[in-house]
Amino acid sequence: MSTTIYIYAVCLALAANFISVSAIRCHQCKSHENNDCFGLVVNTPQAQVDNQYLRDCTPPSGEEAFCRKTVIKFELHDEHRIERSCGYLKEKIENGCYSADNEGYKQIVCTCNGDGCNGAKSLMGVRQVGYSLVGSVVSLVLASIIRH
Repeated sequence: MSTTIYIYAVCLALAANFISVSAIRCHQCKSHENNDCFGLVVNTPQAQVDNQYLRDCTPPSGEEAFCRKTVIKFELHDEHRIERSCGYLKEKIENGCYSADNEGYKQIVCTCNGDGCNGAKSLMGVRQVGYSLVGSVVSLVLASIIRH
C-alpha cells in the first residue's frame, strides 16, 4: 500500500510541475512616489538595490503578463515621471515602444517580455528613441495636413 501512495505522490508532483506557469517579474514603482524608481539600472552592481521593486506579475486568468515602462512628460510644469508596471492587455506594439501626444502631456510607452526588463536602460536605446521621434513628427505633420 505504501508503494501505491508513493507512486501517486510522484505522479502528482510531476503533474504539478508541468501545470505550473512561470510568472514574469517586473519592476513596479512610480517615480513621483519613489525617487529611486526614476533611475533603475539593470545589469550593473547597482541592480541589487534596484531589485527592491522587482515583483511577480499576477495576470487575470487567461491573460499573459508583460512588463511596461511609461515615461510621462507634463508640458505645463516641464515635469517627467516614470511608471514601471505589469501589463495584461495587449499594447499597440509588443516588445517595443510607441509615443502618444495627449492634451497637456506626452507619453512614451515601452513593453517587453523578460524578467525585470522594464529597468532604465533595457528598453529604449538610441535607435528606438529615434524611431519614436520620427514616428511622432510624421504623425503630427500628417495630422496637420489632414486638418487643412
